[in-house]
Amino acid sequence: MLSLPEKYKKNAPITKVTFVRGASLAGAEKKRFETSVEEIRLMYQIEGFDIPNLVNDDYNCQVIMFLRIRIKDLKQSAFISKIVQRCIAPLCVIEITDGTSVMYSFADKRLNKQNKKEIVIESDYITDKMPLEYSSDIKTLFSLYIDYETILNRNNKHLYYVEMMTKSFLVFNQSIYTGSLKLLDSQLWYNEEKLLICLPLLKKLKTLKQSAAKAKTVAERSTFNKQMKEIIKQLDSMCS
Repeated sequence: MLSLPEKYKKNAPITKVTFVRGASLAGAEKKRFETSVEEIRLMYQIEGFDIPNLVNDDYNCQVIMFLRIRIKDLKQSAFISKIVQRCIAPLCVIEITDGTSVMYSFADKRLNKQNKKEIVIESDYITDKMPLEYSSDIKTLFSLYIDYETILNRNNKHLYYVEMMTKSFLVFNQSIYTGSLKLLDSQLWYNEEKLLICLPLLKKLKTLKQSAAKAKTVAERSTFNKQMKEIIKQLDSMCS
């Protein structure tokens, strides 16, 4: 689990039925979830006012939960994380492991304005897998930038979480933007406006690159390239 202060430690089990009922799973989905998941634990929970809450018409961010889910096969990670994230109202980081490798799931959530008891997932992301027991370049970089102490924006829990999620995406998708490392070391994280638009820009850039690679005509590719240049220009401006 990510390096977090001992005062936030919980290490409490959560039963699988919590999510089976919460997501109203039945039939094949219920069986798939129950068969895939071996254990769920709430490892840590950032709470209190060291990092202020954000409570308004759009968000109710009073805690950040850190779950560890052990599953039999990481191929089921996207399916499992989607169910768990939509069942948990608070912002949540999920460590998913098969005992050999590990992945992390993030989901930025807001309140449903028509029904404040419901949540809407604005954006989600799940990392590629990393080795659990031994070092790798990507694991070292991930630990360096996603560590509790290295998250810079502590204006509120939502911005703290979005920074974690955005940095995670950057670490695992360095090839889509040549300035990724420069961006990771930039001052953008202190700027709320830039921080909130950075991940959507990066995701759009990735989608455009994939579309350009599949383009069948020069005209299509040219259109995608033009859009990519505009996004890259915006990202470059954030590095300064």
